[in-house]
Amino acid sequence: MPVDAAETLWRWWYKVRHLRDNGEKTLSDFSSTDSKKDRKTGTKISSKPLAPGVSSKNVELGGSVSVKELYEGPHSRPGNYLWVDYPPRQMSKSVAKAQDRVAIKVFKIKDREKPVISGRYSLCYHQVEIQNPQLVAAVAEILKKQDVHIDVRENAVFQHPFQDLYFGYDDMAAKHQDLLDKDPSNPLRPFLLLFLRLLDDIFAETRIKSSALRAEKLISYNLLWTLFPRDTTVVSWGDNCELLFKVTETLYVEQPPRAFLIKGKVLRFDGRAFLWEDYTVNIRPFAGNRPIAEMTAYPLAFHESPDDVRARLTARGRKVLDYQGLTYVNYNGVALHITGQGHERHNVEGRVLLDVIGYNKHHLAQGSRGGADPQAKKKQLVVADEDEEDEENLADSSSVSGSTYECSKPPAQTATTTTTTTTARVVKRLAPAAQERNKHAMLALEAEAPHLMYLLPTIEGYALKNKLWVVFYVEDISPMSWNDEAYDHLVYNEQQKDLVLSFVESHCSTRKKRPQVVEDVIAGKGEGLVILLSGPPGTGKTLMAEAVADRTRRPLFYLHAEDLGINAAVLGANIKKIFEMATDWDAVILLDEADVFMAERHPQDIARNELVSIFLRELEYFRGTIFLTTNLFSTIDSAFRSRVSLHLLFSALTDEARKLIWRKFLDRLPASPSAAAAQTQQGRPALPEEAPLEEAAAAEGGARDAAAAGTDDGGDGALTEEDIGELAAWQLNGREIKTAVKMARIWCDHKRYALTLSRLENAIRVTSPHASKSTAQQDMSLYDE
Repeated sequence: MPVDAAETLWRWWYKVRHLRDNGEKTLSDFSSTDSKKDRKTGTKISSKPLAPGVSSKNVELGGSVSVKELYEGPHSRPGNYLWVDYPPRQMSKSVAKAQDRVAIKVFKIKDREKPVISGRYSLCYHQVEIQNPQLVAAVAEILKKQDVHIDVRENAVFQHPFQDLYFGYDDMAAKHQDLLDKDPSNPLRPFLLLFLRLLDDIFAETRIKSSALRAEKLISYNLLWTLFPRDTTVVSWGDNCELLFKVTETLYVEQPPRAFLIKGKVLRFDGRAFLWEDYTVNIRPFAGNRPIAEMTAYPLAFHESPDDVRARLTARGRKVLDYQGLTYVNYNGVALHITGQGHERHNVEGRVLLDVIGYNKHHLAQGSRGGADPQAKKKQLVVADEDEEDEENLADSSSVSGSTYECSKPPAQTATTTTTTTTARVVKRLAPAAQERNKHAMLALEAEAPHLMYLLPTIEGYALKNKLWVVFYVEDISPMSWNDEAYDHLVYNEQQKDLVLSFVESHCSTRKKRPQVVEDVIAGKGEGLVILLSGPPGTGKTLMAEAVADRTRRPLFYLHAEDLGINAAVLGANIKKIFEMATDWDAVILLDEADVFMAERHPQDIARNELVSIFLRELEYFRGTIFLTTNLFSTIDSAFRSRVSLHLLFSALTDEARKLIWRKFLDRLPASPSAAAAQTQQGRPALPEEAPLEEAAAAEGGARDAAAAGTDDGGDGALTEEDIGELAAWQLNGREIKTAVKMARIWCDHKRYALTLSRLENAIRVTSPHASKSTAQQDMSLYDE
């Protein structure tokens, strides 16, 4: 019978049978009594009751006390339902009883991946449903090892491609063999044997194909799932890094874009604990067969040297154990700045701060209870057990593990709690003792089973030069190298240098205030160390801040006006964040060319006045150390002068200062072979330094204009004290002297010349053509106090 005709016949039959009720249900239909009486009053319930005062001939909207049922029509589809007043045909009670009698139900569908011959389809398994309670309980117990949890009170349903049953087959076969050996009469045994025979039929073709492909180290897209049982170690090349993860689940996603998803877990440090984190890799569909080792993710067992991978990534994981606290290091590589729209790649070179807690707080805006939810705690593998009430276990959060920067003669590192403002806002970092406990716990786990190789190859922190919160790659991190020579190279009054160094060393804003410190009347005000450096360009202002930061082993947060913003709304938010981060890190801030924020206010310039007022207010409550440099001290607002802790005046260099700077830069030059040695090494005759430059040019094989080449240097290239005096006569600042030495050295190395007075003076003429050679001093009236 045609489908439409059968549907019409069924609809007619149903309506005739339910002619009286017309598909509506009243209170009597929901009553459990046969008498159709109200349970409380005992009165008989009308089959078609109406609301009081409502006539059956003119029923208002909703006036009938009844329920009307509508059903999905025969031509409906998801999202576009056609509703009718009769239900689809249901299974009869006898048929349903026959279906419930069997232990296992199997559902097959047309196999559309195989050819259709003469309109006939091959069939494939689509779903398996276990109804026998004993068999459900046995399978549930076995699959629990794969973290598959089945409700034993209901039927167990499995969908194609039946990964859980495929990977649990051996355990089920072992269970049957155990019953056969120990208890052959157990009622479960025949049901389990029946199920195993069914699985043999389901997986027969899969096993043959998979075995043949694996022998050739190949795989097809449809059989990818056979490579990834639960807890398989998978090697994957992520974003610029190699990593390992454990498989938790695999599935095919058919909605566009189609893909095979490998869900797994990796270890990550969240600032306080090592925990498992979800990790997913997608493999897009491909035709035919593909080498397993050429996929974006594949089992480590198929790698050509799996032991090397384990050793290499375990060593990388050990490095992560040393970066649990606030750590100041060098970095050279790519880092990821993660935003809501994805991530940006940035080239980062120089000094950076590894700070997972700071990243969570300032970039992710994660509160103090972030990551404390029950689900996150379940994933924790190792968490520091730290009693914050124990004073002996409290450590200053600004203390750095690894490359440690500390103030001079610091107190015992005991506090994990750092108060960043005068409010109750607190940053908690692991104390060194807690970090060690975490490290020992991870190493103890490693002795039992591999764990370190699953650690993510990235760690969060702040790129000081890029001024961004980014994710760093552990492999590109190197230890900090401090520059102690910078302080010695600084040409300034030694006692004043020592005074500045002592102030910065003793001012650790994140530690408890000492009793002898004079506090402001208002709590939290005036606790910062503000050092103003004023003077002409190139006299050492910036070098002073850099040298002091390196000598005190503290990070230098180098800022310009554009980093803070010159708009009042932007400045307020930026400066609060920067001051808070610097206080967390106990860093030294260097705000170079700070004139725009310190200029004297005028009634006509409202915008400038607003910038100065905002900066003044924030500076008043800043608790850290800040260096401010300016070339225009006379234009600074008087309100700033009263807020300055130290004011260092950098005057124009005297002859003696320039001599000292020339000596320091020349002494710092690396050793270089002389021009004669270099020429002899290359098989050419050495040219005497006193030879005319025209002859030198001819010996080099080319005609050179004598006038352009310069005059005869004479001598052997050694610089005497008299030569240093001649160089000091040039009116140059420190930056210009450094540039001249650098350019002269490059020139002489390239041409294999000796570095002589004449060549240094020629370098001065091309690097600083405005400079004159005299002993006259510059006018310093602008900087007189």
